Amino acid sequence: MVLENARLAEAKQTSLAEKVNLQSIQLQQKYIDSGLADCQSLNQILESNIDELTKKMNIVIGYSKGAIFNQEEFQLQLQDYFLTEIQFLLISQEIDKKCPRNNVRVVYFYNENQNDIQGRILDYLKLKFGERLLVFSFDSNFLQEPMINILLTSYNIKTFPAVVVENQVFEGQTTLEELIKTICQEFKKHANIPKECSIF
Repeated sequence: MVLENARLAEAKQTSLAEKVNLQSIQLQQKYIDSGLADCQSLNQILESNIDELTKKMNIVIGYSKGAIFNQEEFQLQLQDYFLTEIQFLLISQEIDKKCPRNNVRVVYFYNENQNDIQGRILDYLKLKFGERLLVFSFDSNFLQEPMINILLTSYNIKTFPAVVVENQVFEGQTTLEELIKTICQEFKKHANIPKECSIF
């Protein structure tokens, strides 16, 4: 119980930190309209915060699975994380309307299938493309948060795992080669194509 309480306190502290980061980015986004914000800096901050959120969320997911006494509170923390991640997703879309594109968005829906290797493939791609690949991961079975179901409905996804590269939807296991091809095609629509695309 002591260990769980300590983990829960850590999860709450992390959640608060991410909320502060989110508010900071929202304010900077508003500055874009006035011409005072630096698009490059804003993109870098967004990319860095999304990466940190993903790492910390994976820790909380692990805590939640092992929780005995505080299961409900951990579920609320997870819901808070997913909502924050969705806000980051929406902000990244808004930034793209006002700033030059610097990254490619990937939305990944998983369903805790032990045979699912899609997450590992995305981890590898994230390692290769770094902060220029924004990966948003959502548990399709997390029914407590209606927004996840709204996203699934908007992309018309019925088979898992599912990956959305910008607006292209892939249902079921998608190969590394197919995802690289699609991601690089998205980069080619904008300037500054990563060297990884020429290597692959």
